[in-house]
Amino acid sequence: MQISHPAGNGVAGWKHAVLHFLRLHMDATLQEVLDWAEEMERVRAALVLERGEFPGPSALCKSFDR
Repeated sequence: MQISHPAGNGVAGWKHAVLHFLRLHMDATLQEVLDWAEEMERVRAALVLERGEFPGPSALCKSFDR
């Protein structure tokens, strides 16, 4: 599976793919997944992101459309 590079936000494509997987797996909105992921230390560590570094829901939506 090839993932396009999400332009402009500096977050690697594989991290977008993980967040999309979580959205589908949890049957949640992008905002719900982002809120949940930012609060879970293990998820932040796996994604190598700190609080406030997660892409916004619109950036994820655009990367998913690509």
